[in-house]
Amino acid sequence: MTHPDPRVIEAIQARFIPLQLDLFADPREVLRPLNVIWTPTILFADRRGTVHYQSVDFLPPELYLTLLDIGEAHVAMHWSRADVAIALLQRAYERDTEGPFAAEALYWWGVATYLKTRSNAELDRVRRILLDRFPRSIWAARVP
Repeated sequence: MTHPDPRVIEAIQARFIPLQLDLFADPREVLRPLNVIWTPTILFADRRGTVHYQSVDFLPPELYLTLLDIGEAHVAMHWSRADVAIALLQRAYERDTEGPFAAEALYWWGVATYLKTRSNAELDRVRRILLDRFPRSIWAARVP
């Protein structure tokens, strides 16, 4: 199980405000706007409660730590904190270079880089890594 892992506990406590809701017991008016239909669903929301990223079901601790970086990066991008997002996505990619989150981390790293620099050359630099390493991924397919 993911949550009892000490690394996961430490990361969540240091970086997030966890909230646990019960899909079958909590009021529908709380749950319905969150669009949760399966548990567990991990939501990454900003300080206003707007959800910017979500993931369903359990993950092994190492992948969960990568998920935390990607989710936090999405919130950072929505608050114009591209530097923070870039650092989180680089770390996510480096932690999971051969894993299931690597292509997604690269894709969003490119987006965050563009948001910071407005440079197509910088965007293409990151996209090139994505296309070279994961040409058949769904994330590479999104690159025009």
